[in-house]
Amino acid sequence: MPAAVWVASLAARRWGHAVSGYLGGLPLIGGPITLYLAIDHGAAFAAQSAMFTLAAILGQAAHLVAFAYAARTGRWPIALASGWTGFAVASIAITLLPLTPGIGLALAGLGLAFAWVALPRERGPAPLPRIPPLELRLRLASAFALAAIILWSAQAFGPVVSGILLSVPVTGSIIPPFTLALYGPAALARLMRGFVIGLAGFAAFFFTVALGAASWGIAPAFGAALAAALVAVFTARHVAWAGVAGR
Repeated sequence: MPAAVWVASLAARRWGHAVSGYLGGLPLIGGPITLYLAIDHGAAFAAQSAMFTLAAILGQAAHLVAFAYAARTGRWPIALASGWTGFAVASIAITLLPLTPGIGLALAGLGLAFAWVALPRERGPAPLPRIPPLELRLRLASAFALAAIILWSAQAFGPVVSGILLSVPVTGSIIPPFTLALYGPAALARLMRGFVIGLAGFAAFFFTVALGAASWGIAPAFGAALAAALVAVFTARHVAWAGVAGR
């Protein structure tokens, strides 16, 4: 998982803030942890956890929108607190719903569609992210910490809690504050829209695991989930480009 975060960081340095968002939205951390849950606790446990992770994408969308609008103050602590509040409110509400993989996908889709419409548009140029050493260390430490907490909570609290924790916006809580502070609102806007596209892959991955882990088996389900995530990100990016060209 730290290796995946490291590669994503290097790619962001080379190709920019939007790519940083794509990679931050993908299940580079949540995917391996869910595989560990499947190996340790069984495919049915992982499928139920994935279903709640999928639905909690609605909370990630709330986090992005709340952060983006609070960021207009220019103060990242206020923006981060607003984003976490949005995620917490949405995620707590999700735990009260009778979920199926289809309902989870619908909630995720509604959240991402709302975020795409509501997020501010980028204006002006933005320099490539440098990703300073402190940020990179925080990303790696967060990956370790999240893995440890989720694997422990799975044993202690079951698949619902572990599923919600898998959707906690770790990269979404580290990258945006640095981006706002170091590069400004234009870069933040590119990053946030990149996150929405990356989260389309996140949604496809966890929908496939929730749908197929128990019936297809672990290896086929996770192989299909990886393919679905890549196709979803490619498709979402193509649709986004088409929308920009249409304007």
